[in-house]
Amino acid sequence: MDGLLRALIKTVRRRLRADEEVTVEAVTKELGYTRQYISGRFHRTTGRLLSQFLKEKRLEKAARLLKAGNVRVSQVARRCGFDSENYFRQQFRLRYGMSPRQFRTSGTLRAAPRRMPIAMATA
Repeated sequence: MDGLLRALIKTVRRRLRADEEVTVEAVTKELGYTRQYISGRFHRTTGRLLSQFLKEKRLEKAARLLKAGNVRVSQVARRCGFDSENYFRQQFRLRYGMSPRQFRTSGTLRAAPRRMPIAMATA
């Protein structure tokens, strides 16, 4: 993996831990490159869209938050960068096969299918 993608993953990890915005715009601005350049480079290297990768990382964070405590689903959605709770619920169900509430009580963090190469999925 090249240095730019390593820097991208490091930036995503840091922003997720710090509860900072994890969008293509925010990440590429922090790295000092254009959205088009980093998105194109990411796609050529991984075969995936950067926006999809970032959404998956935000959903993984949401799953961890749901398992960690009794934070309301609406608060988890906002904390993970989803402006619409309905959109969050829809995307969460697509990713994990159940609603956020169901996941909190019966889901497992290991249940999420991996759709990326190992090096990329650990971000």
